[in-house]
Amino acid sequence: MIWADRIVEEIQRRFSTEISSKTPLLIRDEKTLSGRVHIGSLRGVVIHGLIAQILEFYDIKNTFQFELNDFDPMDSLPAYVDQKNYRKHMGEPLYRVPSYEIKTQNYPMVFGEEFVDVVNSLKLPIHFYHLRPLYKEGKFNEVIREALDGAKDIRKIYKEVSGSVKPDDWYPLQVVCEKCGKIGTTQVISWDVKKEIVHYVCKKDLVKWAEGCEYEGEISPFNGNGKLAWKVEWPAKWKILGVHIEGCGKDHSAAGGSRDVGEHLAREVFHYEPPFNIPYEFFTIAGKKMSASTGLGASSKEIAHLLPPNLLKLLLMRKQPNHPIDFDPHGNTIPNLFDEYDRLADHYFKRHPEPDPDFARTFQLCQLDPFREPKDLWQMRFSVMSFVLQMPHLNLEGEAEKLKESPLTEHEKQELDERAHYVRLWLEGYAPDEYKFTILDSPPSDLELDDDQKAALSKLIDALSNLSHWNGKTIHKTIHAVKEQTGIAPEALFQPLYQLFLGRTSGPQVGWFLGTMEKEQVIERLRGP
Repeated sequence: MIWADRIVEEIQRRFSTEISSKTPLLIRDEKTLSGRVHIGSLRGVVIHGLIAQILEFYDIKNTFQFELNDFDPMDSLPAYVDQKNYRKHMGEPLYRVPSYEIKTQNYPMVFGEEFVDVVNSLKLPIHFYHLRPLYKEGKFNEVIREALDGAKDIRKIYKEVSGSVKPDDWYPLQVVCEKCGKIGTTQVISWDVKKEIVHYVCKKDLVKWAEGCEYEGEISPFNGNGKLAWKVEWPAKWKILGVHIEGCGKDHSAAGGSRDVGEHLAREVFHYEPPFNIPYEFFTIAGKKMSASTGLGASSKEIAHLLPPNLLKLLLMRKQPNHPIDFDPHGNTIPNLFDEYDRLADHYFKRHPEPDPDFARTFQLCQLDPFREPKDLWQMRFSVMSFVLQMPHLNLEGEAEKLKESPLTEHEKQELDERAHYVRLWLEGYAPDEYKFTILDSPPSDLELDDDQKAALSKLIDALSNLSHWNGKTIHKTIHAVKEQTGIAPEALFQPLYQLFLGRTSGPQVGWFLGTMEKEQVIERLRGP
């Protein structure tokens, strides 16, 4: 049983009452739109979206809501943003920061629209909403009142759970300054319960990344005038929306972390049972953690550009949530991912001699419509295609039909073209040297062979000359027969073959590779040294 099915079983046990009464389960996730949304944020989307899909398959009503947070303060400037023009907006609520793209309504939605496009390509049952309107419509009014009334209890929970000590006049709310419009620089210093207003100061040096205007005033904390501190806001959202299921990253799930604090606040301040948690590990790029606000790492759009949607989904769901994912577009990650997809297909369609049900299930669930029967299609392996596409003398469709040993269906031709598109992208921008091939115009002049190698190549020339059927299979068998007859070490025979044609000691499967060239051309080159 794979992790997603196991988690759904746990959810069914915990929410058996709600499920039996047909109460829809609410699944939630969120992202603050402070910069380009990096690929790591998609892991939570896919985990939650996959759970929603499986629940739906079992006729368990659910809704997956994803928050585009546009109300947090602008607290950092990504490297790709005009530093001079945008520094003046530091501390403002994100929704108030102007866009640097004409067609986008504001700064955060530059990143929000890009992210939504990527997520929509995965065909997950997801509903997006913005945070700011919930505050403005008064949905947060009651929890803001509870948080201000319970400020003392909140300070105590912070200290006991996370070790964070807040002063006695600290309140878990920041308001939008009526003078300068900033929210990151304001501090609430008192709460008048009867009048239901807060007294606040816009402090010049409250934070290092923004400067307040020093205005002091009083304002109602409701209807979008202010927002809760994030660690308090998180459990408040659970109560407002009625969240049943919400996972989070490893950094939040640690003991004393924001999830731990949030669960105490949910129970003790907001009187709401925390949602079912699915902790998940980091997603790194070549071993480095990413940050949307600093611009470190690959954006969701960049990685989605390199992979078809079903393989992007596989990348994000193939490992258990508590296992880290490392993605290196300049390494072997992409070729290995395509190969893994093809191996999983072998298990699903029972082409493998010992089909594994978990591998078959993984293949099923990485499909964009996981409960519609996928078509059993022949696919050219990534490594083979990457070589074919670099050989000007080869025709992709022709080589595919040779390997399949029958004509391609129209659907297989479409899949071939689609895969070729992604292979070309990788070859042109990311492939390491080991995947780049050029056939030499002439054999290398400095190639040295010992007597055993010369004898083996001589036998191979004779054997290949006598082949009546020139193709990868017959050449492969012939090379291995010569190896067995002569007792030569495999590398001592294979390496010279690659060196003669490619100028290197390794390459694609040698029998198939030689079979892509004319017989006379191969024999002539082998006679050369």
